[in-house]
Amino acid sequence: MGYHTVDELEHFSFKGADILEIREYREQLIFELGYVTILPENSCNRDVRDMGTNQLTLKLFQVKDLEIVLEGYRIFDADGNLKEKYEDEIIDKKDFPATYEALKGSGIYELTKEGEVYKFYLDTEERTYLLTVTAEGNSQEWERFMNKQPGY
Repeated sequence: MGYHTVDELEHFSFKGADILEIREYREQLIFELGYVTILPENSCNRDVRDMGTNQLTLKLFQVKDLEIVLEGYRIFDADGNLKEKYEDEIIDKKDFPATYEALKGSGIYELTKEGEVYKFYLDTEERTYLLTVTAEGNSQEWERFMNKQPGY
C-alpha cells in the first residue's frame, strides 16, 4: 500500500463507506472499505481539502472484545399504533463469519471511538447492525488519493 497511518482514525470520515470485507486474523479485526474520506488533518493528506480513496484497509489490533448486535425495530400503522416489535439480537460468536459475509456490500452509517471502544453503525438493505470492538489501536492503509466528488 502507498500510504499508512497509525491511530489517526479521527482524521478520516467513514460515513457512507462501503464494506468490501470483514475478517479476523489473530488478534486483529480487518475491514476492507470502499470510498473513505481522508480529512485535511490526516498526516498523509498534502491538500487542504477532503480527499477520498476507493479502497482502504482499516485494522483494529489487540482486539480484546467484540460484539455484534442486529438492531431491533418497530412497525407502526398509519395511525401511529404499534403493530410489531422486534428486539435487539446479540449475534453468537460462532455466527460471526456468516455475519461478516452478510455485511459485504453494506455501508457504514457512523464510526465512533471513545478510548479503546470502537462503535460501527452499519446499514444493510433491510436491517442495521451495531458492531462494538474493544481494541488497543488502529491503522489505515491505502494506495492512492482521489478527488472527492461533490455530494459524496
